[in-house]
Amino acid sequence: MRPVDLSLPALRSVRRLAFVLGAMTLPIVSLGCGGSPTAPQRDDVFYLHGSGVIDKNQSYEVYFPKLNADENERLPRRVGVGVLDGDVRLARPIDWYVRDADYSPGQRFISYQSPRQFLFSIYERIDHPEDTWPDVMKRYERDCEDQGAQILAGRMPVATANAQARSYIVKTKVPAKPAYHSYAHEVLIRSGNRLLLVQVVHGENIESVADEMATALRSMLVY
Repeated sequence: MRPVDLSLPALRSVRRLAFVLGAMTLPIVSLGCGGSPTAPQRDDVFYLHGSGVIDKNQSYEVYFPKLNADENERLPRRVGVGVLDGDVRLARPIDWYVRDADYSPGQRFISYQSPRQFLFSIYERIDHPEDTWPDVMKRYERDCEDQGAQILAGRMPVATANAQARSYIVKTKVPAKPAYHSYAHEVLIRSGNRLLLVQVVHGENIESVADEMATALRSMLVY
């Protein structure tokens, strides 16, 4: 990932994604709501980054073909997956790969690397799902402050396929020599059962990948 800056072209690219996310107020799928989705039969479960069929407990993803989508002029082919033990489903580009993940109780997350130079990570927060939006946002904003991050824009209402969300643009200093700053779109998502933070870390120009980032977010079903 290359360092990013706060130049005018960079901010224009960041605002482009904010506009795309902000326009997403309607779901793109209708698959019903309820508890965690039922895992598919064993012969439908496979490891999407290798080959062959393995036990579902050995993979960070399970396959949900109802979310599959074909390639088009703006987006690569997408595959439907269930993550975080099936509590979250989304349609992700077929060429994303799992960069890191941890399903330990209380700290579950999964992080994807896109070959188009951005990271897409899903973190489960420990906030109570009945907390109010002001409480959730204030707590998140304190976390950013404690970590030395700067919120450039925030509390922008967006939506996933079945959940409400609030989007932030965050600038973070990266400890390196020489030090530099990175940009991220961070999106708080809440369902009736849980709260998530989706973090999209990207470069200074996102014009070519804004639709890819936003479509993955919009496809998410949170149980």
